[in-house]
Amino acid sequence: MPGMEMRRLALGAALALSGCGGLGGQPPASLPMVRGADGREYLLLDRGAYKAFYDTRGRLERIEYDSNADGRPDQIARHDGSKLPRTIEIDEDFDGRVDRFESYDGEGRLLKVGMSRRQGAADVWSVLGPGGEAVKREYDDDGDGRVERAEILQAGRVARIEVDGDRDGRIDRWQDWSSGRLASEELDTDRDGRADRRLLYLPDGTLQGVEPLR
Repeated sequence: MPGMEMRRLALGAALALSGCGGLGGQPPASLPMVRGADGREYLLLDRGAYKAFYDTRGRLERIEYDSNADGRPDQIARHDGSKLPRTIEIDEDFDGRVDRFESYDGEGRLLKVGMSRRQGAADVWSVLGPGGEAVKREYDDDGDGRVERAEILQAGRVARIEVDGDRDGRIDRWQDWSSGRLASEELDTDRDGRADRRLLYLPDGTLQGVEPLR
């Protein structure tokens, strides 16, 4: 579900809840107290498909939306005390697990979209530029919560690939794909965070040569 639809979700929630405290103000004092799955206590504003959860000081924590009325929220906007959502989680196939994660800045601009290839956690992210176009894709291929591979995009095409080959949390391979093929690759062989060797490739993918960088 694209970010524009998510912004409409936030707007719809604002309209649905505005009669009882809205999104930016204090909720009514008569709201019931409930305990969340995280063990914390919340003030609950229930508007059917929309439910807003405030902390005990009256700050909006999250809005849940059950779009298909199956009793489970399939869209969760996490506000963390802000008027606009910081993140939105979407269960696109209604199986009870989040498939899409969206991150927004303080002015409501969509910054990053995460997709889940596994159950319940994002492992592929698209980082968006000022015009909403993807400028970077990040991959967590082993599901450890850290990025092992990143594709830098220019005009929708892969221009560079960065790889954490030894999976220590630091990039150690930088590949140049700006010509539409792998032209060169820089390696950090001594694990100091800087490239010390460059591999050069011919158009057919054959290794042309190796040169030191320092």
